[in-house]
Amino acid sequence: MALPPAVELRRRNRAALLEQLHRHGPQTRAALTEALELNRSTIGALATDLAESGHLQETTGQSTGSAGRPSTLVACVPRSITVAAVEIRADRLRFALVGLGGEVLERSESALEEGADPIEAVAVIIGGTASAAAVASVPGLVDEGAVAHSTELGWIDRDAAAELKAATGREWRVVDTATAAAVGEWSRGDAGEARKLLYLHGGRGLTAGLVIEGRAQRGGSIQLGHIVVEPGGRECVCGLRGCLDAEMEAFGLADGIEDATLAAGMGDAAARDRLRRSGEDLGRALGAVVTATGPDEILFGGWLRELYLSTAAPVRSALAETTLPHLRSRLRLRTPVLGDEGALIGAAESGFAAVFEEMR
Repeated sequence: MALPPAVELRRRNRAALLEQLHRHGPQTRAALTEALELNRSTIGALATDLAESGHLQETTGQSTGSAGRPSTLVACVPRSITVAAVEIRADRLRFALVGLGGEVLERSESALEEGADPIEAVAVIIGGTASAAAVASVPGLVDEGAVAHSTELGWIDRDAAAELKAATGREWRVVDTATAAAVGEWSRGDAGEARKLLYLHGGRGLTAGLVIEGRAQRGGSIQLGHIVVEPGGRECVCGLRGCLDAEMEAFGLADGIEDATLAAGMGDAAARDRLRRSGEDLGRALGAVVTATGPDEILFGGWLRELYLSTAAPVRSALAETTLPHLRSRLRLRTPVLGDEGALIGAAESGFAAVFEEMR
């Protein structure tokens, strides 16, 4: 049954207020009034209501040094809403319990033995942790909780969300690692100004994730490593020939990028040539992705960060040869600020986005 309009509006305003404080940190009531475009009495009533429910608290802000009392700030109570986030990799699991406002309340990491099932290991690492949502990031092509293909994990058509639910007894959202990292960089990094943000992740295989204004989109999970850049070229583990993964020998670079860049920097011509060719292949593959998605910013994460820092010129040159001028004229290419933390942070932020949506 539909809620009365006044009740529905109040629910939406409550969710908007919590989301504003979660994303931007403690603020004065006056700042919230301006940001949410609500009147002071509405903000006051919402803040009081949410303080009584344990979601918010009012604290004294720091003095600016001028006359008068310090401003009173409205702030989140972190443990009032929590999200469990897990990053699944081939050799390890990373877990974080994140509270409202983005505070990491618990954190752990464990190695995976060769041949171990990550799904079973997730049930162990989170234990009986209670949270409003649970999100797992997985390297690969993900759609609606199912992993269609993961080079790194060796998964094909695996319903990870259903398996996680069976193992833990609770609902899970599953996002690909690159998309999670993009959400993290937009939410907690310095990419918040990007409307369309494309994140490239280098693991044991290459993936990409596209978010629009910080939100994951269905179809935004991209198997970058299986874009064909050399028709009829090297055979790939996926069965195709000339894939980016195969042409770049991505598995080898995943383990040896530091050695390769060091050797190139010391004048090793073979290492320098290998990196140059890898940068050119990456740029050509990016041309197809940029043409299809039209991002305004691209971040190079995982070991692709080191490759891009070493081969920015070949990457940009090959990209320029394979994209229209108006698509690349406004395109910014750089490395992420959150580093390896991006995927775990982004998984948690995806969970909070779902929580706020359910509250509306």
